[in-house]
This record gives sequence, structure tokens and C-alpha cells, in this order.
Amino acid sequence: MYFLPIIFSFIIIFLEINLYKSILTSYNISYYSHFKIFNFLLQDPFLWNITKIVFIITSIFSIIFLTLFWFSFFRIKKKKSIIQKYAPTFGILVGIDENDNKIYIPEKGLYQNILITGTIGSGKTSSALYPFTKQLMKYNSYNSDKLSFLILDVKGNYYLKVLEFAKEFHRLNDVIIIELRW
Repeated sequence: MYFLPIIFSFIIIFLEINLYKSILTSYNISYYSHFKIFNFLLQDPFLWNITKIVFIITSIFSIIFLTLFWFSFFRIKKKKSIIQKYAPTFGILVGIDENDNKIYIPEKGLYQNILITGTIGSGKTSSALYPFTKQLMKYNSYNSDKLSFLILDVKGNYYLKVLEFAKEFHRLNDVIIIELRW
């Protein structure tokens, strides 16, 4: 992706050199009336050649710098918009950062392990597991692409919330409860 600004820079440099070709190939400045500020160059052709070289070098560096800045600025904007566009459908919302941007666990991260820690009664289930489960149940709940998952409910109270979410998203027929009672 970094080659695009470089290619763009070389195109601009090529156009600029062709635009100023008559000045760059001339041996004196006498017939360019708008360059009167450079009258001291008329006496010394060596200084005139140095001036042309400095012009070319500064043009090349300024164009490369500006195009790299321009492309990096728009590349950052583009990445942010892609994240905002796809994150709600391919991830789980976990919170909001200090700039009020939503933070998601992307789909690829959902295939990994997630660790939620806290002391007893600190709200791990109500502030993490319930919202995560609700988002997963809601995802494509009206399509055939809806998610399937296995929940192991050790305490025996989590399935009640799952049934509540299943009812909300019309997925009660998708829930299978397997109980082991004494």
C-alpha cells in the first residue's frame, strides 16, 4: 500500500519537470521576466545550474512528503470507517474508549479464548456474559446464518437469561437444554 504514494509522487514530479522543462534546460534566465529577483544568476551560469538542481531536489522531496502525508491521512480515515462499518456485524461490543469510539472483539477474536476475571459478586455475568450472549443471539437471528454455540451452565441459572434472549430474538426453537439432575 505504501507504493501508491510513491507512484503518485513520481507522476507529479514527471508532470512538474515537463511543465518547467524550458526553464530547466535553459542556460540563462534572461528572457524570463518574472525571475527578475534572480538577476545575480545572469552573471554566473554555474549558479544558475545549481539553482535548477536545488529546485529539482526540493520539488521531489516536497512532493514525496506531501503525498505520503496525504495518503497516510486518508488511509487512517479509511481504516476507521471500515472498522466502524463492519465491527457491529462481525464482532462483540465490549465497551467505549476515551474518545467515545466503540470497542469490539472482532470475529477472528471470538475463535480464541476470552478470560473474564473478578471477585465473587463483582458483576462478571451481568456486565460481560449476558451482554455478549445477547449480541451473539441477536446476530443474524432472522436469517439462516444465525450463530450456534454451546453454553455450559455450571450454576444452573444462566440458561434462564439465554431463554429470555432466545424469546426476544425469536430463537426459542433453536435452544436445546440438556439437564443432568440427581
